[in-house]
Amino acid sequence: MMKLLIILFCLFLLLIFVAKVLVAISDRFEQLSIWKTQPWQTLKVPIIVITVIIGIAILLVVAIRGEKKHERAEKEFAQVQGWIYTERYKDPQGRTEELSGKLVKVCPEKEFNLNNSMTVESGRRSIFLFRCRHRVRDWGPDTHEGFACLIESDRFGPARTQVDISRKNSIDGLLLSNQVDMGDSEFARSFIVTSKDPVSAKEAVNGSLQAVLLDSNRDSLIYSEISIGPGGAVILGAVTTPIEEWLALVDLARRIESAFE
Repeated sequence: MMKLLIILFCLFLLLIFVAKVLVAISDRFEQLSIWKTQPWQTLKVPIIVITVIIGIAILLVVAIRGEKKHERAEKEFAQVQGWIYTERYKDPQGRTEELSGKLVKVCPEKEFNLNNSMTVESGRRSIFLFRCRHRVRDWGPDTHEGFACLIESDRFGPARTQVDISRKNSIDGLLLSNQVDMGDSEFARSFIVTSKDPVSAKEAVNGSLQAVLLDSNRDSLIYSEISIGPGGAVILGAVTTPIEEWLALVDLARRIESAFE
């Protein structure tokens, strides 16, 4: 949906630019007698309205076709990998609702509104990729579009409560609450850990996990936050996360799991 809105916005700007060009041209030729004739004076408003309606319709068609094309590319990539692709509004098996329940268990402090999803792996360890809107429950209605990876495994035993890990920057350092003091280390200088239970957070963010995340930082893998909770972890990426990076997200999820005993 966010990509659709971005495309619509860009096309709308293009329409405004074209309109301004047409206005500039008409100003140069406003002395022509045709602009002063009665038929033009009578029809100019309907013509302008119809032109705007047609322009908006064309923008919608182009944007929707672009979004559908992107979804087809996602589905084809998932099928090539042998993954199960689930469309949000064509889900008789109830996979979307099941995935929502898993996310509530791992990230109780976040609320997810799911779009299309992919089951990468299932069994003792389960991995899912999905598009979503998400928000922090205590922060009001402010939501974000994103692409995410969930990994479920019984190896996440030490994570008794939700622990959030984000890359450090000057703004986050001022805004994020419940920050956990991780001491003076390369990890602490690169990441911010937040949790309502600092003792549990320090147990979960062990030396092995810190090493995995530092490696991912050096690889410049795109993600905004990692949430670790009871039974799993969620890696939140950007809505613009390219298909080529999906496998890297899955690999990072597996490496995060491997950091837990």
